[in-house]
Amino acid sequence: MNRASTTHLIVVLYVLAGILLAAAIIPFLYQYVAAVGSVSDVIPAFGNARILTALWLSVLSATVTTALALLFGVPLAYFFARTEFRGKGLVETLAVDVPQTFPPVAEGMIFLLMLGPDSPFHVNLAYTFTALVIAKFYISAPFVVSFTTRRFRDIEKTGINLTARTLGATPFQVFLTVFLPLGLKDIGAGASLCWSRAMGEFGGSLLFAGVIPGKTEIIPTFIGTQAKNLTGLTLAATILVTTASAIALTSFKYFSRQR
Repeated sequence: MNRASTTHLIVVLYVLAGILLAAAIIPFLYQYVAAVGSVSDVIPAFGNARILTALWLSVLSATVTTALALLFGVPLAYFFARTEFRGKGLVETLAVDVPQTFPPVAEGMIFLLMLGPDSPFHVNLAYTFTALVIAKFYISAPFVVSFTTRRFRDIEKTGINLTARTLGATPFQVFLTVFLPLGLKDIGAGASLCWSRAMGEFGGSLLFAGVIPGKTEIIPTFIGTQAKNLTGLTLAATILVTTASAIALTSFKYFSRQR
């Protein structure tokens, strides 16, 4: 292949990359362009009590979800990384991969049937803050498990945990002094993605938790139920939730590099 052909192929690659880059960035930036055109409606909307309450419930539920994901997800990741058993691949797929790709609306319907008014377990959690967290947890927690499992497996391959064991450390001490410190960055990455995904969760929350202002209405469900009106309120709510997620992810990546 001559130099000219190679140059042309590189140009094509960069053009394709540029198209995808534009497709990813332009929609995010366009919301601010739209806000400039409706600034007289959007600015006052940021102080709307209903939107601020929905934002608070979004942040609170996403934060609680992330805390629970760390509490349960890190031990599960350690289990997956350190334990071998028959059917492990299937179990890991069902616990990690399936929830990440599960249709959120279907998830909400399942929880509504399982833990709603007609629950076979006689537990009705539908249309509560708990339902909000459950819906978010199911599809968000796997990010913590996925990132942490991958890192723990890499640590396992180095054999440093075996060295610690030969020096007299107990399995729990190895977990605390080897796996957790060395896996902290990846645990944080999983947690940041978990939080952002929980902030944007819509379908499961809509069906299982409902849209009750001041109780279970979060920013995504507010936008979903008000979108047909295309008012300054919906645009302001959209900007709030997307900007919050972008700031969270960007901040995490910055502090990770500093660390």
